[in-house]
Amino acid sequence: MHITVVPASTRTGQAAIRALLADPSNPTVKGVYRDLSKVPAEFKSHPRFEAVQGNVEDASTLDFTGSDAVLNITPPVYDERDFIAHARMVSENAKSAIKKAGSVKRLVLLSSVGAQYDHGVGEILGNHEAEVALKDAAPEVVFVRASYFMENWASCIETVRSDAFFFSTVTPLNLELPMIAVQDIGTTLAAECLAAGSALESKPYIYELHGPRPYTSLDVKRGFDEISSKNVEIRPIEKAGLADYYGAVFPPSVAKGFTEMNESFLPGGILYENPNPTGVVRHGKTELAVVLRQLYEA
Repeated sequence: MHITVVPASTRTGQAAIRALLADPSNPTVKGVYRDLSKVPAEFKSHPRFEAVQGNVEDASTLDFTGSDAVLNITPPVYDERDFIAHARMVSENAKSAIKKAGSVKRLVLLSSVGAQYDHGVGEILGNHEAEVALKDAAPEVVFVRASYFMENWASCIETVRSDAFFFSTVTPLNLELPMIAVQDIGTTLAAECLAAGSALESKPYIYELHGPRPYTSLDVKRGFDEISSKNVEIRPIEKAGLADYYGAVFPPSVAKGFTEMNESFLPGGILYENPNPTGVVRHGKTELAVVLRQLYEA
């Protein structure tokens, strides 16, 4: 089986490639990179991996010929471009390349919880646009709607190490939130690609991917306490302060999208009040404490 990952440079793309290359069925894997210097050494030296240059923003550079499955990941936009229009454009480019190849049995899209909504979810609207564009891109279509990445807490590592505190935008501090490890996302995406050619219950087939259990900001604190051997302080960013918090990091339009996304899963937000999942829920195996330790010790 031949599988193409596009783009391949993301954390989730790398995790999926790693899982595919470790699979006993021995698939061949092609990774599409805008910059070939981003190809990890572990992949370059693997006999079943091929890195090719391509840009999801330019359909003419995408060649999926011979692929049985395509794993598509919608790249984020951190500048003032219209991220919704960008998600639509890159998804249409991937769809065009799939149709042109003629060999692709299955498209697997990494999406997000909340992608069923066309309003009120901020940055997740990019995933919504990708789902709309790709729902009929191949004979088999799978949307994996991942929950909050455990690795998002990587931004806290520096202050935990230096001053024994971290900011949290997940409030109240006892609010339970589904979280998933990148490793588990990659394993799941790889398994879906390897199942190309098998029947699906629906088209598109959609499910949500959570971790083994929900977690709170207090769970994050407990993890950091143990790892650092310190009493780590949580500095909560309440809902009213989210716009200023993100505005200090991102351009205005990006900050607005992140603020609305964050608000969507807090009390009063659309994903808190009416999550309305449209598929089944599956669970990864990796505990949050394991990921926090990996981040801290990296």
